[in-house]
Amino acid sequence: MDRFDAMRAFIQVVDSGSYTRAAQQLNLHKATVSQQIQQLEDKLGTRLLTRTTRSVTPTAEGLAYYQHACTILEQVDEVEAMLRKGTSAPAGHLRVNVPVAMGRLLFAPEIRGFLERHPRITIELGCSDRTVDLVQEGVDCALRGGVLPDSQLSARHVGELRFVLCAAPQYIDVHGLPATPDDLIDHQQIGYVLASTGKLRPVRLEREGQVAEYDVPARFVTTDSAAALSAGLDGLGLVVLAEFVASHYMTSGALVQVLPGWQCPSLPLHLVTPTARKRAARIQAFMDWAHALLLRRLGPHLETR
Repeated sequence: MDRFDAMRAFIQVVDSGSYTRAAQQLNLHKATVSQQIQQLEDKLGTRLLTRTTRSVTPTAEGLAYYQHACTILEQVDEVEAMLRKGTSAPAGHLRVNVPVAMGRLLFAPEIRGFLERHPRITIELGCSDRTVDLVQEGVDCALRGGVLPDSQLSARHVGELRFVLCAAPQYIDVHGLPATPDDLIDHQQIGYVLASTGKLRPVRLEREGQVAEYDVPARFVTTDSAAALSAGLDGLGLVVLAEFVASHYMTSGALVQVLPGWQCPSLPLHLVTPTARKRAARIQAFMDWAHALLLRRLGPHLETR
């Protein structure tokens, strides 16, 4: 048994939750992967995986072994890459995930600069407003909004993202502008379903210690921030948008701020990585670049507490 090959097979099975998917990722037969895991368990004298008809999950011993195996293989891969290339420059493939608006407006237009700075890195940019499972989906780094629950993730706080309540002029022409927060119940909103709860986000406003929260009716509901923006511009209702997204449209007059004397709660932003893995040089390079990008591009729309 090649110990490193068996470790790689084991890690891939844990990451994918399936012998079949692990074999596909490793370009091996499923029987080969199964044999490698069996030999590894025999060598260690303990069971590493619990297998059911629907999934494969690590035992407590398997999870501990997974964490150490990831660190060992990351170090081996980096040393081998350094010796082969004669340099310690970051290298390898990166899988990252960011919210839709961030991906389209901030990361995609700037990613060329990162790739030019790190010519030995390739990157796969996923754009999604849902909360991805970094380990199960093989994501190296994600930008996540909201309060982080206790988890096995390593997080770097970026700042607090400001939001704004606004509406298109055509909506205002028909429905008027609310004069007070209490008027919101007589309006329509573009409903946005929070990925963290699966529930419709209420409209929440704050001012000098006062808090007003309303379940504003919604005839159109979405889980996509880009769709919410489009519907808001089309006059389908009041819409809560990240300030950096809405600012361009408010400047042009395509959107108007609603109840400007009140503020929407800001949203904590974090760059997160799995703690089970040693942070490879390519991941660290991306995190440093992404952090600087967010501070530079978001500017006044980001509070750094």
